[in-house]
Amino acid sequence: MTAGVVIVGGGVIGTSLAFQLAARGVRDILLLERATLAAGGTGYSVGIIRQLYPTREARQMVKRSLGVFQRFADAVGGDAGFVACGALIGVAPAMRTALEAVVAEQRGVGIRAEILEPSEAGRVEPRIDPAGLGAVLWEPESGYGDPTAVATCYAHAARRLGVRIEQGLAVTSIATAGDRVTGVVTARGDRIEAPIVVNAAGLWARALARTAGVDLPIVVGRHPVFVVERDPSFGRPHVVYLDLAGGAYVRPETGNLTLTGSLTDDEARHPVDPERLGAGVPLDEAEPALERTSRAVPALAQARYRRGWVGAFDITPDWMPILDESPLEGLWIAAGMSGHGFKLAPAVGEHLAALLTGAAPPVDPAPFRLARFVSRAAAGTFLASYLR
Repeated sequence: MTAGVVIVGGGVIGTSLAFQLAARGVRDILLLERATLAAGGTGYSVGIIRQLYPTREARQMVKRSLGVFQRFADAVGGDAGFVACGALIGVAPAMRTALEAVVAEQRGVGIRAEILEPSEAGRVEPRIDPAGLGAVLWEPESGYGDPTAVATCYAHAARRLGVRIEQGLAVTSIATAGDRVTGVVTARGDRIEAPIVVNAAGLWARALARTAGVDLPIVVGRHPVFVVERDPSFGRPHVVYLDLAGGAYVRPETGNLTLTGSLTDDEARHPVDPERLGAGVPLDEAEPALERTSRAVPALAQARYRRGWVGAFDITPDWMPILDESPLEGLWIAAGMSGHGFKLAPAVGEHLAALLTGAAPPVDPAPFRLARFVSRAAAGTFLASYLR
């Protein structure tokens, strides 16, 4: 079997890229997914879309992606489940100066954002507790979406443009000859010849790259997600709230539910086997996170715990993606999304499609090159993916 381009991974990144390449006229594209579409990290993402990013390029990407989510039916087809409820981001007093600088730069790329005094946050969401905050950022156009729906819609749109998609077919290795890629080998033992292979395997990207002798600086970090049912007295759904000072986030869901988790743990220090993705989480682990949630939004202290699952991020040292050709000619990397994959997926697909077809990408590619981890000490923390 042969293909012009093989994309490994059927999450939001792989399907977005498949669609963008086909829309640019690239033919003979084959996307291979080890299980089912969105079965990996995409399917366990909470789908928050916030626009606070520390670099100009990341801000440009999230702004472009938000534009796609806002007109998804026309741009891609189908329903992204996008809810523009707005997002509040609370920061500690020591972080206020950095926030002010970043917000000025946000506005420079067209992002709507307003810094509120902690006492003013109640006019947007009166149920948050402003104690301990130094400032609150309000992004009225932000919100959340449905990652599984987005990946599925991108796949349907790609199929309409001629992309072949095979599910339930794992890629076990990348085939090479000398210093270039020649294709992939599947779990069935089939060898698929292709001059271009894109590693968009998410949590499995590092292991796959190693089969071709390419080492990616990626750690798969554990990120538990918890689901609580809001008490009927809570009232209307809350906005997305990320409390960087107190270490909790909340995101509303249908059925009177809220998705919540920790913003205090550095997931890079808690590696997890990606095969554990989606496993249950015991209540004793949920309790500390839910305590932080109830401090951030006291009305949620009355919520009933429903369940939890093991989510995961594929994390690079600076918490930014790798979007680049590897040292092996023809092997491209779209991995290390570091928890940003869903919110950046439309722009990432557009960006890589431009690079693969020799066009000028809409965003400077330099900050996303693999070589940044060799040429300088690129390092950071989870909070540094918001502010630096």
